[in-house]
Amino acid sequence: MSTVNTTTFKHVSYLWDEKKAAELSNDQVALLVYRSNLLGADLRLTNYGGGNTSCKAIAKDPLTGKETEVMWIKGSGGDLGTMKRSGLAALYVDRLRNLTNVYRGIQFEDEMVELFNHCIYDLASKAPSI
Repeated sequence: MSTVNTTTFKHVSYLWDEKKAAELSNDQVALLVYRSNLLGADLRLTNYGGGNTSCKAIAKDPLTGKETEVMWIKGSGGDLGTMKRSGLAALYVDRLRNLTNVYRGIQFEDEMVELFNHCIYDLASKAPSI
């Protein structure tokens, strides 16, 4: 059953569609794209090309066939309002967590950017927006 939000907001538009979200409910990445597009559609919330959204979902590892946790995150330079699935970066969560083993502190954070390449799940990924 679809519910309609009748709440009036002073500064933003309520764009969420329960029926549309329900149609996507079995695909967390599709829901991420939907949420991201709604945020990016309202330039009072997000500048063009700005913003950052992500979700974690379980996916099959292409090498082992085992289920693994993947973080899908907006690709660098992408626009939330028009982003498609192809505009996302997909990273292994366990590898992201392992970055804490090599993190040397805030003064060395630029080193971390290249290390994100070692976390890529989907080789067709965009560079992650970090």
